[in-house]
Amino acid sequence: MALYFQAYGPDYPLEIGTNKAVMQTALETPKDGLEHFQWYVMRDRERHALAGSCIVELDLSLKIGKVTGVTVGKNYQGRGVANRLIEYAANAAFETHDVNSLYSTSRTVALSSQAMLLKNGFMPLGIFPNARKIKTYETLSLMGRFRPGVLEKRKPVAIIPTDLVPMAKTVEKIIGHPLYVAADQCPSLPPVIGENENRRLEFEFIDATHFVHKRSEELFKQDEKGTFYPFHRPNLLIFEPTLGLEIFACFTKKDHYCVIISTNRSLRSLGRGLKNLIFAMQEQGIYYTELLVDLDNFSSLCYLMENNFIPSAIYPAMREEDGAMHDYVLLTRTMVPLDFSDIDAHPSLIPYFKLYTEQWASRNLKAFGDHTWGQA
Repeated sequence: MALYFQAYGPDYPLEIGTNKAVMQTALETPKDGLEHFQWYVMRDRERHALAGSCIVELDLSLKIGKVTGVTVGKNYQGRGVANRLIEYAANAAFETHDVNSLYSTSRTVALSSQAMLLKNGFMPLGIFPNARKIKTYETLSLMGRFRPGVLEKRKPVAIIPTDLVPMAKTVEKIIGHPLYVAADQCPSLPPVIGENENRRLEFEFIDATHFVHKRSEELFKQDEKGTFYPFHRPNLLIFEPTLGLEIFACFTKKDHYCVIISTNRSLRSLGRGLKNLIFAMQEQGIYYTELLVDLDNFSSLCYLMENNFIPSAIYPAMREEDGAMHDYVLLTRTMVPLDFSDIDAHPSLIPYFKLYTEQWASRNLKAFGDHTWGQA
């Protein structure tokens, strides 16, 4: 645990590196369970000290894993410790478990954290802009590594929104496989339900971890697709009484990060009222929101993109269903001003930053008279 405090101090947002109870639970999780941790450390036997640490979190029911918590002691940096830990941990995960892919996130303020993943076969798939607050709000990269043959089992996607094409093309070049057949423009948004009756949408926030998790279990039994968001558990329920809409989310208060995991009915039922939800979430201290959407879900992708959610990454072959692999799009919306001034990104990540900033500008900077932002 001292390694994490040495690297991040009290600002590290993930409990796996700073919460003793969470770390103890991870260590005690049965290794034969569907969800468990593999924790690797490298020791300096001469000094009786820990040189580095690496954690692999596995969900064998979803056949996916996450490499996280890679940390190296101050006296051992620059000696290949992190690279060797990741190499050993990733190879062990594929060799000893039936997982289709591993993913990891890396900070983009230093090349070293990105390079150690790239050296071990992880491919850049996108970014999480302003996703985590350490000392300031930082952008993370998303990288994935796939079991041989998995990408060839992907379900063909017939059509995607036109605005998603640049991101899809970028990922296609990385993985060497096509993601879609055709593209089409998105339709106009429908009006919010009840709008013509002068009814206002109101959102109630229920912050009760055990209750929210229990309610989610009751609603979504056996619904793996509807609750698919690996390694995230709901701890926040957002309720809209007019529509009877229940939104289950995972909210990290420390860095104002929120993931919408599942809903009891489509978010599209909000119509143009989704912006009211986002503003209500901001009032509760949520400054970053993300969702995972199946690449084959044309209507949901259009709806979210029309509401200023920006495609930030595409994770190919993320979920398996009946032997076929499904691709997913990560869509994000940040309420914190973008600041990429401290970015030190690997060249393979630069296209994702470029795509994100272009889409952010096109959605948020409007034309004024004869002048359009971005044009001289």
